[in-house]
This record gives sequence, C-alpha cells and structure tokens, in this order.
Amino acid sequence: MTTPQDLENAIDIVDLVQRYVKLKKAGTNYKAVCPFPGHNEKTPSFMVSPAKQLAYCFGCHKWGGALKFIMDIENCEFREAMEILGGITWIQIKKVSPEKIKKEKNLYQIYKDAKNYYKNALKKYPEIKKYLMDRGLNEEIIEKFEFGYSDSWIELYNYLKKLWYDDKIINDSAIFVNVGAKKDKFINRIIFPIQNSRWDYVAFTWRIVGKWEPKYLNSPATSIYDKSAILYWLFKARNSITKKDFVIVTEGQMDTISLHQAGFDNSVAISWTALTDKHIKILKRLTHKIYLCFDGDKAGEKATKLSIENLKNKDLEIKIIMMPEWGDPDDFIKWGWDFQELIKKAVSPIWFLIEKADFDINSIDEKKKFLSEILQTLKSYNSIVEKDYYLKEIAQKLNLREETVYEAFNRTRLKRDNIFREENIKKVEYTSEDYAIWYLINDETLIAKLREKIIFRDYISKDLANVLEKGSTIIDWFELEKKERLKALAMKIEDNSIAQTHDVIWSTIDKIVKKINTDSYKKAIKILKEKMNSGDMEAFKKYSEVVKIAKKMGLK
Repeated sequence: MTTPQDLENAIDIVDLVQRYVKLKKAGTNYKAVCPFPGHNEKTPSFMVSPAKQLAYCFGCHKWGGALKFIMDIENCEFREAMEILGGITWIQIKKVSPEKIKKEKNLYQIYKDAKNYYKNALKKYPEIKKYLMDRGLNEEIIEKFEFGYSDSWIELYNYLKKLWYDDKIINDSAIFVNVGAKKDKFINRIIFPIQNSRWDYVAFTWRIVGKWEPKYLNSPATSIYDKSAILYWLFKARNSITKKDFVIVTEGQMDTISLHQAGFDNSVAISWTALTDKHIKILKRLTHKIYLCFDGDKAGEKATKLSIENLKNKDLEIKIIMMPEWGDPDDFIKWGWDFQELIKKAVSPIWFLIEKADFDINSIDEKKKFLSEILQTLKSYNSIVEKDYYLKEIAQKLNLREETVYEAFNRTRLKRDNIFREENIKKVEYTSEDYAIWYLINDETLIAKLREKIIFRDYISKDLANVLEKGSTIIDWFELEKKERLKALAMKIEDNSIAQTHDVIWSTIDKIVKKINTDSYKKAIKILKEKMNSGDMEAFKKYSEVVKIAKKMGLK
C-alpha cells in the first residue's frame, strides 16, 4: 500500500512547486510571489525550503509539504491530492488492475499519435490553412493550439497500425466509425486536440469546414475522457488564471482560442455544456472569480442559466459577460471589437436573469409576478452580503424603491431567518506546546532544561512528552498533517528569530514554559477533581501535591 510519505519522498518540493510558479534562489531556500488562489501580492513572501521539503507563505500563512501544497493550490481534499501527486510521480496509490493501467496509457498515447497525424495532415492542405487564416487566426496560434485536419479514410488507420496498435485499442479510442470500416469518424473536419490537466491528450473536437450542420462534434466519453470534468486549455491557462485571479469560461474551443490570441490567456472552454460541479471544483482551486461568457443565442442563454444555478452558494464571485444575440466571443474579437469593455460591463447573475426574463416591465401585474419569482430565486442564496447586493440590483432594474423590495423579500423568508447566517471560519492557531516542540527540535540542548522547567509532565500532550523523553527524532513518527504543521511553525520561528538576541529567545521560551505549566496545572486539577468525585482516594493525595507545587511555583 502506498503511503503519503512514499509520495512525498518520490518528488522534490522545489520541482513540484516550479510546475506552478517560477522560483528564485534566496540563500539556501527559494522565493516567489505566492501562487495560492486568492492571494495577490507584488512582493514575494512565498518560500520553499529544499532542506525541509516545505513550502510556506508568510503572507497568507498557507504551508505544507508536497501533499499539503497540492491540496492548497488545487483546493482539493487529501485523497484527490494523493491521486494528483500519484499521477505526477507515476506511483500507483490504489488497487487498479494492470490491464486497466495499460489500457489508459495506450489510449493517451494513441490520441497523441493521432494528434500528430492530424497536425501533419493540415500542412498538406493550404486551402484549409487559408480558411483558418481568413477566420482571423495567425500562424503562431495555429501552431500553439496544434490545429489538425482529418483527411483520412484509411490512412490514419494504417498509420496507427504501423505504430503497432492493435484493433482493440484502436476501437476503444472511439476515433473511428468502427475498426472494420477503418474510417475516421470525422473526415474532412478541422481538429482541436483536447488535453487533461496533466497535459495528456484525451479527446478531439472536430469543426466542419463550411456552413452545414452540425458545426462541431466531440469525441464520445471514454475511460480517459469525461466532458463534465475537463476544461479545454486549462493546463496552459492555469498560471494566468491564478495571476489575474479570475477565469473566463466560454462554450467552445474556438472562443477560447480567439480570446488567447487577443491576450485574454486566462480563458478556458467547456465544450458546449453547462459548467458542472466537477468544473467548478477544478476552477475553485485557482480562483474565486468566474466570468461566464457563453454565446448570445438561446442555447448559450440556457447554458448560462444552468451554470448560474450550479455556481450558487459555492463561495465564488460570479460575473456574466453578456454577448449580443447575434454572436459569440470568437465573432466579437474577429470583428475587432474591444472585449475588455465587455469584461468591464460584466453583470451579476441576478442582473443577467432579469435581463433575460420574458416580462413587460411596464405592466404592474407582470412586474409583481416576476418580482415574486426572482425573490424566490434569491431565497436559495446563503450569503447575506450577496442577498443585500442583489436586492439593491433588483430594485434598480425593476424601478422600485429599495424599501419595497426588501419588504417583499422579508415576507417571503420570515420562516427561514435562521438560514441567513454566515458560517464561522475556524482559525488554526499554534499552541504553546507546538512552539515548545519546535524549539526543542531546533536545539536539542534545550531538552534537559525544559525537562526541569515543565512541572506537570503527566498532564502535557503526548507529542511534547515524547519529544522530551526521546528527542527530536520522534517527529519522524508523527502523522503527516501534524508533521507538516510543525514544520511550518519551525519556518515561522526561524524567520522571526533572525533578528532576535539570545536573551530575547530565552525570554520567549520562558513565557512558553510558563503557559504550558499553567495549562497543565488547570488540566491536572480538572482531571483529579473528577476522580475525587468518583471516590478515588489516591486522587486526593495527588491533588494536594499538585496544588502545593503550583502554589510554590506561583501558578496558583
């Protein structure tokens, strides 16, 4: 069974972090601008320690080894971080049949080889290249996004056979109508290769050359391609998304490609579906600001509304970039319009819903009916801040007094007042015992002194007791989360201690010891009183001893 330590030992923290942010050497460590979502800074406060195999930000105070770093930057749970790190290190973390592993590796490879075939085929058809150029694309973008062309009836099949693929994996790839026909499923179409977050090629989108329908076709679902979980071009856009702290989500690949060509390199595409919970979970790892920019037609409107519903109560800031009914982002940019202006004019979800609502604002009855509907929608929002903001927007859009809208809203939610409470965010704090452990580990000469100074050792934490008894090597047996928590504290202590004199450090240690003695005394009294109340005669004797010692030491 693979342990978290196995995964962390398999990769250097510097190599891992450099996948996400550019590091600069700073003495024995490395520094960078913090890469974690939601923390924007100009002065680097993010440090990576090769010696400790630890990353720590002194600005937002996020820290950890390889797994904790993945959890924070990808905003995922421990198990998913294990899987991500397993994918990077090629360490298998769960029981999967060797046959399945082999099949998935073969599928990744066959899509990569098919991509190469399509890409080379495009070079043979200057008229297709001209078609792309006429659509406003340049040579650099065509190369960057690896455009291809499907010209094959049997040539692609023969090409793959020469690479020693058997008919079963060719059939499993779903690139062909069927293996028997040996016919490429999407003949005479422009190819957009799709990659997952690890850059593996997993699918294709095909665009017809001309005006007949359907304009776009996608690869069907396979064991390596789930459209509801993959965002087109995320693997390249993620750094820009984190840096700019917002993402633009479009419906299709061509929209995202045009946005990137125009300099909006924080955009991704969802392949003509609504934004799913899986998509949202992935994006939330990178930013808390999502701008939806779907087509202006009815299908785009429907996808936007469904996405708004899926995004609700996800602790995200949502904006809608409203496209004209006649176009999509690709059209807008191709015709030379200023897309930045559209971003500036992006509206809230409620504003969008009002804009797209089919009612006559001049009719009192229709206005009353729509107000009731939009307030019912707003009832399902959790944040009181969002509600207050949206209520003001509703009043403005419907040309009503704010007091009227608030009163109507209050009437619809009287029985549910208790749901409008913001969740309390727990702040993780270090204890005096945490500090003591790391002063001991950083300087083992302190162990003997603290053994004498810490009085009620029977009532301190097991971790501190073990360090006092067995020395600093005991930390190797700590749980991973606890170990990383204390490693981060060590970095904090070291950073704060740089300009401190020996006397100041000792004064700090004395304060820590006094706090430990006070806390352990209170804990001892509580435990002994409980034992005395249950008739434990030995506890009476112990209680008297503890009180006597505490009084002598000035703790009582």
